[in-house]
Amino acid sequence: MNPDALDDVLSSNARRSIADALSVRPRTLKELASITGISVQGVLKHLKRLLELGLVEERRLPIRTLKARAVYVARGQLLGDYSTSDLVVIKPTELLPPRGTRSPSDLEGTAADVLVMRRRVRNQAKRLGRMIDELVDEREALKSGLDGLQLSVEERLALEVLLTEETLQDGLRVLSRYYGIEDRRSIDKALAKARRSGGK
Repeated sequence: MNPDALDDVLSSNARRSIADALSVRPRTLKELASITGISVQGVLKHLKRLLELGLVEERRLPIRTLKARAVYVARGQLLGDYSTSDLVVIKPTELLPPRGTRSPSDLEGTAADVLVMRRRVRNQAKRLGRMIDELVDEREALKSGLDGLQLSVEERLALEVLLTEETLQDGLRVLSRYYGIEDRRSIDKALAKARRSGGK
């Protein structure tokens, strides 16, 4: 990826959230607005920039029975929001006693603490890297598995939503709210195809 494009994505929390959501599966405009908490017009502005960068593409939906007319999809590589917002960083100066009260043993103890923390941070960074790699591998395996099935557009959307939401009920709610898919027969048909394929 072009470093300037990456900087452009990373410079905006909204673009990071949109890119992360699209890396999981296609999303509608209203769904992205709900995820990011910004207006549809705001999402469109960010999507326009991601489209210009070539990171996202719009796919028109041919099915008239769906509520949505288009979905947005990440192109090529996956973009995740792996920000450090949940990490707590302790600056070494916060560990030091106030100026004028420091003894050589305080400094030695602090230096030892800093070395231990650096090792912990390095180990946690490696662990986080492995977890991100596993997540990307799982997303690629899901995409590859769906690509291998003979599915209609509606069936594929249904499976992508059902397999990426936390629970079946969450998936059914998303399908109903954003895509207008409420017919359980078509959903059950798509799930049956996936099960048959998984048993081969």
